[in-house]
Amino acid sequence: MDFQQLIQYNNNLREHQVEAKRKIYDAWNRYGSVMLQMPTGTGKTYLFTSIVNDILSTYRELHKDLHILIVAHRTELLDQISATLSKFGIAHGFVQGAREQHLWKRVQIASIMSLLTEKNYNNTLRLKFDYIIVDEAHHSLADTYIRLFELFPNAKKLGVTATPWRLNHESFLKLYQTLITSPQISWFISKHLLADFDYVSIKPDSYTQKLVDRSEVSQTGDFSNADLDNTFNTQRIRSKLYESYKHFADGRKGIIYAINKLHAAKIAELYSSHGINAVAIDCDTPKEERQNLIELFKEGRIKVLVNVEIFTEGFDCPDISFIQLARPTKSLALYLQQVGRGLRIVEGKGKTIIIDNVGLYNYFGLPDANRKWQYHFKGQDDVEHVTNKKDRISIGDADYVFDESKFNEDNEEMLVIRGATPRNVPIKSVLQKSIVKPIQEISLCDYYLVRGNSDAFSVYPFVKKKGKVTGGVSGCIYEYSSKQHPIIFTANTDKNIELVKRDTKLETIIGFSAMLLQIPENEILNLDNLCRISGTETRDKASLFEVLKMLSEIQL
Repeated sequence: MDFQQLIQYNNNLREHQVEAKRKIYDAWNRYGSVMLQMPTGTGKTYLFTSIVNDILSTYRELHKDLHILIVAHRTELLDQISATLSKFGIAHGFVQGAREQHLWKRVQIASIMSLLTEKNYNNTLRLKFDYIIVDEAHHSLADTYIRLFELFPNAKKLGVTATPWRLNHESFLKLYQTLITSPQISWFISKHLLADFDYVSIKPDSYTQKLVDRSEVSQTGDFSNADLDNTFNTQRIRSKLYESYKHFADGRKGIIYAINKLHAAKIAELYSSHGINAVAIDCDTPKEERQNLIELFKEGRIKVLVNVEIFTEGFDCPDISFIQLARPTKSLALYLQQVGRGLRIVEGKGKTIIIDNVGLYNYFGLPDANRKWQYHFKGQDDVEHVTNKKDRISIGDADYVFDESKFNEDNEEMLVIRGATPRNVPIKSVLQKSIVKPIQEISLCDYYLVRGNSDAFSVYPFVKKKGKVTGGVSGCIYEYSSKQHPIIFTANTDKNIELVKRDTKLETIIGFSAMLLQIPENEILNLDNLCRISGTETRDKASLFEVLKMLSEIQL
């Protein structure tokens, strides 16, 4: 069958969905198994339901029989899929737990855990599925999905996900032959298909960030929940959560992501003690109670839901206006799933505020950063060429020793990454403050990420594999603040060299960059020469950030 010849109903699809469907049909003409990446909130469920509708309509016209399976791993996802199928008028059955089964229907929605149980295994085989669609397909490398794919080798398969990324950096190529990507999140925001956002985070040199960086890692590759609970479920840190909520999101409706049930309960208790209608919810909350709490939240009678791994996938409440991150993670997928709950758009909704109390920005950047999904899909980002070892950083074969930074428990001021006017501060007083320069990111010699501006910035080594930048960064190795130690370069090269030599960390970064660029260090610190070789307009003086920016313009 030529899939481009399917009867297509695209009237209610948006531009990006029509284009994604075209690419899926084209890929199905060449491959048996395809993965689609589209950001959270951009209509993945509606798109694959439209594909199911096209297939059913075409087979009906051809008087051919078929069976379609849509599989997911959570009840909330199955219910969401069922509701969307019903909107299309598509009859369907369920294979899940104790639900009554209607296996004669052409479309079946199934829980992956129920599908291959002893009770359902033979029925599953008899249905001989022609098409298999996997929702939240970043989970599909689990043994149950692999077994399902092996049972139906000739079925056309489609996996959909916002984040084709695994914590262990495993390739998806064992199940999917190609990846189709959508536009980046920034495109959807520019088209008003996702909500814009403001973002505040703890500083890279904060006490809490230091605690995150030092947290134990479990066998899963993510932080140990037990260690996180011991470290972050304290009155002091919970109080900081509330203070930042009060400062930036007071009165807003939103979701807080907690470490575990006890952590969630303690946060909800704290917020409630301040008169905020906040409740904790987790997977052990009885289903009926959970549904009731969610309805009250959607109605606005509950302002804050503190949850544990519930609202990362399949939850739809577009008028959420703040997300608070209180659970550290090393998972890019989890980070994007969490913040994505706040980026759904609804008429009249302003910007969402993301309050990052655990420094995930310092690991993953902003939610709308350009992601190299093809690399992640192929598992090509698993080796860190640059690694942190306490107070030592290894770059290639050379070791550079840095002094331990001094961290203070009170050094918890939130850093405004994008926008974010505090809601409880009068507009006049905000305007009276000095204007914050926008945060910039520059790549220095493909080895360092410099993030900040001429007032203050941080330097992070890029994570590399086989000499190629993967997009990730290691821990911060250098902090600069013009208020503490202003560094201005002038036409006096000797003075510039003296300024750099006063700071061993800065000297290492400049020296290593000079080596990579194959330019003598004294030539780099000659401002006239640096302007010339970087193609920058000649100037009498330059800030340290401007000098690093000029270095980034020089081709390796």
